[in-house]
Amino acid sequence: FLLLITYLLSLPKMNRAKSILVSESAFFTAATASVSDQERQKENLKDRRGSLSRRYSSFDLGCTSGDNESIIEVAKNFLATACPELLDILKDHEGDKSARDRLVKIGRSINATLGYGQESIERKNRGESALMDIWSPDEEQEFIGTEVERKLKTDVTLQRLVRECKDLAQILASPTPVKVPTVRYGRTDIQMPIVTLGCMRFQQSWNRGGKPIKKPEQLDKECQDNLVDILRYAIHCGVTHIETALMYGCSEMQIGLALKVLFDEGVCRREDLIIQTKGPISSSTSKSDFKSMITMQLQGLGLDYIDLFSIHGLNTNDHLEWLFNHGEKGDLMDAVRELKAEGKIRWVGFSTHAPAHVTKRAIESDAFDYLNLHYHFLGSYTASGDGDESAEGNLGNIRLAHEHDMGVFVISPYDKGGRLYTPSHLSRELMAPEMEPMEYASLWLWYHDNHCQGDKPAPIHTIVCGAARPSDLDQPVMAALRSVTDKAKGDFGVVSRRINERKERVLGKEWAATWQVGLPNYSQSQKHGFQIGNIVWLYNAIQMYGAVDMAKDRYATFVNNAGKWDSDKTLKENASKIPGFDWMPGCAYDPSYDYSSELKDVPDKNKARVLEAMKFVHEWCCPVNSKSMTLEAAAEEKKEEEDGEKKVVPLEWQAAYDMRPWTAFPERG
Repeated sequence: FLLLITYLLSLPKMNRAKSILVSESAFFTAATASVSDQERQKENLKDRRGSLSRRYSSFDLGCTSGDNESIIEVAKNFLATACPELLDILKDHEGDKSARDRLVKIGRSINATLGYGQESIERKNRGESALMDIWSPDEEQEFIGTEVERKLKTDVTLQRLVRECKDLAQILASPTPVKVPTVRYGRTDIQMPIVTLGCMRFQQSWNRGGKPIKKPEQLDKECQDNLVDILRYAIHCGVTHIETALMYGCSEMQIGLALKVLFDEGVCRREDLIIQTKGPISSSTSKSDFKSMITMQLQGLGLDYIDLFSIHGLNTNDHLEWLFNHGEKGDLMDAVRELKAEGKIRWVGFSTHAPAHVTKRAIESDAFDYLNLHYHFLGSYTASGDGDESAEGNLGNIRLAHEHDMGVFVISPYDKGGRLYTPSHLSRELMAPEMEPMEYASLWLWYHDNHCQGDKPAPIHTIVCGAARPSDLDQPVMAALRSVTDKAKGDFGVVSRRINERKERVLGKEWAATWQVGLPNYSQSQKHGFQIGNIVWLYNAIQMYGAVDMAKDRYATFVNNAGKWDSDKTLKENASKIPGFDWMPGCAYDPSYDYSSELKDVPDKNKARVLEAMKFVHEWCCPVNSKSMTLEAAAEEKKEEEDGEKKVVPLEWQAAYDMRPWTAFPERG
């Protein structure tokens, strides 16, 4: 042990101030793994300067720092001691972008763990509490603890990172494919991997402006090679369900080219894969148009058939009418049925951002074999605030889908489910040291039928990972492999109890159970399109998890819609003129509006807090100078900025890390 520490201290001083010192805690953990607890605690108290404070981090790169080289050094130094087998694998592919990506992610995780530990203890030593009293006194004791307790928690968190690194090394080194668990996908009887590869983050372009990418010769080699590598790695991990859409720009064309490469190389056969694509509908689409469009999609993918075809964005009652009662243009569902009879489509489903009642109607049609919808541990995204006291958001639809023996696919668990690739320190603290937020979100969905409230079964079959790079699949795959173990189930129970205890402390048991009762979302707020249920859900998510970045993303769409809303027009007229309203519906809070009529069905005991919640979200999430900000509020924001008193985001709400080492191709403009 002493020889190891001496060796570490004698390492070359290149970037020492930036990289070596930040990892001293990590080295310390790995070096003392076999030392007894008593000896370890004694060593934890030692410091070369004679104080009780061991250095956690000597630099602050932040969660999205561009200084990847220093972060990579942190990861290399950590792995050299803690998991040399992974470091050897990554060194063997030193020129490979994926190797660098993984080092960046490991380094950022270390930095977040050590950095928050240091800051929380220093804050406590100064006699300060977290801004806005985010931690209650009991939570302060539980989550921050004494300096010794904090360091032990940090060590355990880093030991869990070591375990994950060892698991990743085994996956990467395996000469044969690794198989994530599979489950029966409703009445399709497909054995569905519990992780799906989503294909809307790796294509070169969305084709929504500028020069569209329509031909292979327009493709950038780096982008296409990255896409092939993602598919190759997904298949190696048993993630054989590949989900794309016509509306994902050039995704279908690029996948078609990549599949040909993989088939020719013998990586897989067509029958080894479950290919799903989706097609949009509109009021002007005829049955023949729709059939031709789907046929063109097949040609773009280079396939004779697709396993799963989805109506993309079945979001309103009008969409259901176009499918089943489209008059002279012909029912669009008939086009799908004809292609199914011809053997070009095997199973039919739909994806949705709809209010819960629209999704319910689509399920009850019994015309679909599966569905894609939003449903996450912190809410149902666009459908949050829908439902009733027995089934908030899409929970009732999950149960109803099971009654109809439908496959259930959860959309965007890591993005719309809380931006978990860049989680807040608060959410990370709630789930540490047992797991990262991405793993908890995954387990919550896979274990859903065992922990959801109510007597009716509500299984969820697969969740999607929209990978922009091969390493984006690492955490979902490792979580899937671990999900079948007793340890994972035990850890999930520990974290869930911790979250439920916080829910009672922060929200209150009664509010947590009844907050959505009587709240309207846009489809019940015909004149103004207020998305009140969603706004109150965002308040809960911020209070519980510090999910302010996710809330800002969602609220920005409300603000945009409100700026274009005309209260003299009908809901349908407004929705038709606001681009994307069907997908991201609803309008923002208006501080000047009297909400008495909108809240008429809300229990009296909840009304004051509902108004408080809407005001809170508006103040924290509304962009400055938007049309939804009053002149007084905008002036106050401007004065605060000029006086240097602008609202400070609490540390616990800030992002702990960002697991996106570089900008995804379709986001490059």
